[in-house]
This record gives sequence, C-alpha cells and structure tokens, in this order.
Amino acid sequence: MENVLEIDDLHTSFFTRHGEVQAVRGVSFSLAKGEILGVVGESGSGKSVTAMSVMQLLGRGGKITGGSVRFGDTDLVTLPEEQLRDVRGARISMVFQDPMSSLNPLITVGKQVQEMLDTHTQLSKAEAKARVLELFALVRIPEPERRYDSYPHEFSGGMRQRVMIAMALACDPEVLIADEPTTALDVTIQDQILRILRRLQAELGMSVVFITHDLGVVAELCSRVIVMYGGTIVEEGTLDEIFTHTAHPYTLGLLKSVPRIDGDRGHRLESIPGSPPDLLDPPKGCPFAARCEFARNICSETPPPEVRLSETHTSRCHLLAQAAPSENNPFAEMRPAHA
Repeated sequence: MENVLEIDDLHTSFFTRHGEVQAVRGVSFSLAKGEILGVVGESGSGKSVTAMSVMQLLGRGGKITGGSVRFGDTDLVTLPEEQLRDVRGARISMVFQDPMSSLNPLITVGKQVQEMLDTHTQLSKAEAKARVLELFALVRIPEPERRYDSYPHEFSGGMRQRVMIAMALACDPEVLIADEPTTALDVTIQDQILRILRRLQAELGMSVVFITHDLGVVAELCSRVIVMYGGTIVEEGTLDEIFTHTAHPYTLGLLKSVPRIDGDRGHRLESIPGSPPDLLDPPKGCPFAARCEFARNICSETPPPEVRLSETHTSRCHLLAQAAPSENNPFAEMRPAHA
C-alpha cells in the first residue's frame, strides 16, 4: 500500500532555561493512503510533539534535531518556510484539542473558515462562501447560511469542533492530523465527532492520524495503532494485535484502565503507578522500566531493541528476548525464536 507520510528517526527537543527536553526520541512510522492511524499514550509521551513536528508548529524553543518527515518526495524538515506554508493547511491539515483557543472570538466562524480558502485557493469571494456553506453541511452544522455569521461563543463545544474540522477539510487535504479532538467533549458529542470523522474519511479517502490517550476511542476509529511512551514508540500493530496480542507492559497497563461494557460492574479499573520519565534527563534503558511490574535489571540499563512479531506488529521490550526468563513474563509464549 502506498505511503503518503513517512517519519524516520525523528528527534525533537525543546531548549529551556533548565536544559534540553528531549520530547521525541527516534520515532519512525509510516501512514498509508486512506488509513486511519491511532497514536496513543499518556500526556507527555510525545504524541502531540510528533504531530507538531510534522506540521512544523513547534513554537519558541522547539527544534527538530534529527530525522526526516517525508511527504511524498518532499522532506518537510528541510523545506523552506515559504514552501511549507503551501503544504500546511492545504495538503496536510490539523484539528486541535481545544477549538475555543484556536478560533478567533472576534471573527465569525464563516469568515474564519473562508480565510483558509482565501490563503490557499484562487476562489472568488462568492465561490469561497459557497464552499464554506458546503463544508458546514458536510460536517452536519445545521442552518449553514445562518451559522456562517455566528461567533464562536454562540456555538457549543461540539459545534465549534465541527467548525475546526470544516476548516481543516477546506482545501481537501491528503492528510488530516486530529490531536485529541474529542477530549474536552462529553461522551455523546464525542461519539458524534468520531462518526463525522469516520464518514468523512470514507467519503474523501484522506489519510488520518488520530492522537488520543483513550484506547476506547482508538477501538472505535482506527485500523492500526502506535503506542508511545517517554518520547518513543514502544509498540505498533493492527487494532487486533494491540488489543488481543498485546506485547508491551505499558500497553497492558493502558488496556487495564479502559472500562469494558461487558465487564464486572464491581471490578476496579487499574491505574499505572508512578509518573512518566523526566525527559530533561531521559532514562538510559527502557523509559517504562521504573513503572513496570515485570522489569528486570537489564530494563533500566539497556534500551530494548525492536522485536518484530509479525509483518505489522513490533514491540520494544526485553521480555520478548528469547533468553528472557519465563517466570513473571506475560510475553513468554510470544517470544520469536530469532529474538
């Protein structure tokens, strides 16, 4: 399957008065044409910084220190800013977590979406407005003509997020990055937004990177999943592989924290004890070692290699090594002979 985006050995840091925060450390993955890829992990795992690196929106102090982000034949890391502006928003778009902070409260929502068209297309004012109304209908905003002249504060949170999706889709992007777009919404509105994204992806054929901390949302939307922790990818696989053939202790911990509709009502959800690593001084071994109930001495001393469990499933865990003891090892039967 053709890839539209290929990220190779990406390193991104933020340079602060306290030192270098190594937010993304050697991340590599690809996005296929027409695919919905889920990127999951706790706050601080590097998910959003990876997305911001793709969009080159790191802000003050942020810098890509290594690796490449290939979009077609173009490396976005080395692309001049002027050419990057032609890609950003037009061919690769992003939906952010908080639409209220992304929308200008002093400008009507219709005008704000139209600004995207004015920047990236040659449409006349009348054609651009017609396109905005078409987009509003596409994302199920009722009464598009009347809503065009509304201000952000006149919309609910869910409706504001629909405006952001309309804005992101304005120029028919090839790639849509959705950075926790449903986190601040209640479950009913969240479900509506997920349905809209799923329908639009199917209708428009675009590729989607969906960033979230919620594996339940991933199960609803995505076909392939990347699990991030401590600025690295710890596991990658299809939805079935991540949920039913889990191969990393961190992923196991995330799954235990997800409520099940068919589960025992008296069963307590489990949290992962401890805190994420300090990326001012990243651990030299596995980033999850300090919080892992299965950790061995090697885990805190040596970075785990990537172990390939199938053509689509990889994990970075010392427990998958052939020499790893079977005692207190949840992955003992998964160890490949060559690991």
